[in-house]
Amino acid sequence: MQRLFERVESVPVNPYISLRRYLYTVQQAYVHAKQYQRKGNLEREALLLLRIATLVQKTVSKHPDYSKVQNANIIKEFRLYAQLAIKRLEEIKPLIDAQQNTCETLSTAGIMREELLPTILQESVCSATTSPNTLSSFGMKARTMQLNEEMLFVFESMAKKNTKNNRETCGILAGVLQNHLLVVTSLIIPKQTGMSDSCEMLNEEELFALQDKKNLMTLGWIHTHPQHPCFLSSVDVHTHAGFQWILPEAIAIVIAPTDRQRIGIFNLTHPGGLEYTMQCQQRGHHPHPERVPKGFLGEGKLFYENCHHVELIRDHSIRYEVYDLR
Repeated sequence: MQRLFERVESVPVNPYISLRRYLYTVQQAYVHAKQYQRKGNLEREALLLLRIATLVQKTVSKHPDYSKVQNANIIKEFRLYAQLAIKRLEEIKPLIDAQQNTCETLSTAGIMREELLPTILQESVCSATTSPNTLSSFGMKARTMQLNEEMLFVFESMAKKNTKNNRETCGILAGVLQNHLLVVTSLIIPKQTGMSDSCEMLNEEELFALQDKKNLMTLGWIHTHPQHPCFLSSVDVHTHAGFQWILPEAIAIVIAPTDRQRIGIFNLTHPGGLEYTMQCQQRGHHPHPERVPKGFLGEGKLFYENCHHVELIRDHSIRYEVYDLR
């Protein structure tokens, strides 16, 4: 287990990200881990549990607000999630070791089983084929994500007033894991503030409470660009990095009414854009090169790209709910 822990990358602390926002990330990661536990997906569960423990022990503990008295209750919550993660990891350690030993035996026999154990949990014994639909750093194939296309137009309609006033609107795409498919079943519009070039969610505790009650995973987010092209700004890239750190398949949808493209569905390259963004300490709008600079993991790759794993469903086979918390 120590070897597995060392293989999970630590995230440099960003003092501009609040402890509350870090806590929301940990909470969401734990919700996802519990989903994987229920589905019997040991590999992805272990990966998220390791990331929770790493984030709390190596990142959050270095935050400048960590030792402030007024944050004592938040720190207790961080420690609780870390303890829960470590306890569960201790429970599944024998299973992980058994799978790893089995994989090594099969590898020696010349039998490569990609689905047996992702490379993030071993010393690259079972290799994964790289393709547009492969999360190469995790050694896992990207699962298909499905959402009802109608949901995009519903969101655009709900954002119409803000769009008319040149203010961005954002929403959360939440859903469930069904037979190895990620299915968006809910559009949640949280309380927020919007400007011409950014939007910020407020009262994330209310958002988390709703998702926890409905047992919903965060699968991505959606927002408008009232007067800007259909792309991810530096602020968008940083926002999305938090979602994709939890769920590699997480998507960022942009609706830009004035752009010829109008709708874009993106995610960060990995390795590449995700790693570079997670270590970037700048805030607000700032220049990002179009491609990952030389010397960084994934150098030469685009920062983000159009998603290859998303299916827009045009019939009513996928039902969805809309929750407006504003």
